[in-house]
Amino acid sequence: MGRRLALAVVLAIGVVTVAVGQEQQRIEPPTTPADFPPSPPAVTPVEPAAPAGTPERPISGFIEAGLNYNILTDGQKDWFGQYVRGVVDYKHRDIFAYEIFHLEKFGDQGTFFSIGNTHVFTPEWYANVSVGTSAGGFFWPKVRVDAFLSKKWLDRQQLITTIGFGYHDAKDVHYDYDFFIGATYYFEAPWIIEAGLHYNVSEPGDVTAPGPFIAVTNGRNKEYFVVLRFGFGREAYQVVGENVSITDFASQVVTLTWRKWLTNEWGFKVQGEYYHNPFYERYGFEFGIFRDF
Repeated sequence: MGRRLALAVVLAIGVVTVAVGQEQQRIEPPTTPADFPPSPPAVTPVEPAAPAGTPERPISGFIEAGLNYNILTDGQKDWFGQYVRGVVDYKHRDIFAYEIFHLEKFGDQGTFFSIGNTHVFTPEWYANVSVGTSAGGFFWPKVRVDAFLSKKWLDRQQLITTIGFGYHDAKDVHYDYDFFIGATYYFEAPWIIEAGLHYNVSEPGDVTAPGPFIAVTNGRNKEYFVVLRFGFGREAYQVVGENVSITDFASQVVTLTWRKWLTNEWGFKVQGEYYHNPFYERYGFEFGIFRDF
């Protein structure tokens, strides 16, 4: 798996999939569990030169399977989930991300399905589009669509800016529009910093909910990646039961992800998460095993 794909995986899954603890009904790009929607998968700005005589691999990627468990306070039942997700990179021009996530949450259970594509137009411009739907689980969306456009800047193309828009149709009476703006900076050392803002507008009621976040990544491809992410702000709607919602409140979430390669192809991912709102707290744990190809 090339450097571009590896870092896309970290920024997306570590901090591109639906959020496991998606309390707030916001729009999220496909591939890092966190309560506040993560930014779209970034593409590494500088690709290392391949050794002379090395054949180009037309297809690369990874597949990951794992378990998720969340402990909730204030009388809420714990959550338990299982997932399969992955990425397929075709000639560094199209990066496809997919996920199947089954979750038991708030006394119900259901499965979410999503697929997305990041298309590279030029060395400076790329875009991501994803769609998702679900079977069962009142907490999952009926339909979710997201689109993002990104541009690389500066001499090493180490700065990436992104704008985006999303639509989320919930299984109760509400639906959301999500507007996103963010930036990612790649330092020469193995550090990446990312910051962004989701601005959510929920109907009915025209309820607005800004959700800023910041994430810091350290690591090297085929060795390890560590991602620390902090999100805060307000939530518009959160469905906590059949026809039961809490609305317009503040919340915070901290996520720490460690992705470690044991061999050139195999490794594991461990993630911990803490979420707080005025109604309950949540302690989340996730473990997955992945294989690069």
